[in-house]
Amino acid sequence: MAKRGAATVRVVGLLIVGGLIGYWIGHADASRPPDAAAATSVARGAQLVTLGGCDDCHTPKRADGSPDMTRRLAGYESSQGVPAASPGAIAINMHLTAWRGPWGLSLSRNITPDPETGIGNWTLEQFKHTLRSGVDPSGKALLPPMPAAALARLPDRDLEAIYNYLRTVPAIHNAVTGP
Repeated sequence: MAKRGAATVRVVGLLIVGGLIGYWIGHADASRPPDAAAATSVARGAQLVTLGGCDDCHTPKRADGSPDMTRRLAGYESSQGVPAASPGAIAINMHLTAWRGPWGLSLSRNITPDPETGIGNWTLEQFKHTLRSGVDPSGKALLPPMPAAALARLPDRDLEAIYNYLRTVPAIHNAVTGP
């Protein structure tokens, strides 16, 4: 019976020691700061673009309301028309890429990496400055419904991740002219 008691004590001791080691390893991993590369990765940028709803305004919608992913993030197209002015109201076109309100007319911009009509020639610093200041490199203000005030508060690593992701989407030549 003494042997059995000693074996039980050893097993319980091993379980306790194993549990403490497992806890220590798990706790050490959880307390380690996140990898800096992961914080600015393309995958993180894709997540932020999705959570931020960039497709809601920058991707034209089909007749059924679904996003036209063949034109992903290409912004407003001149063939889509603009909403008529409606005093005291906000009007939106059927593609959800043009808005008219008390501020005037907003047309969603092409944020693909097309160098001529998108943001393909923007540097990371220009991108961050635009989202922080609400003014693009050409001096145009970002108009509603662009959530400029919320984007201005994003940490640099999130803005860099978004920029890195946007550089990977297919470039679409689509000149958005107007406000």
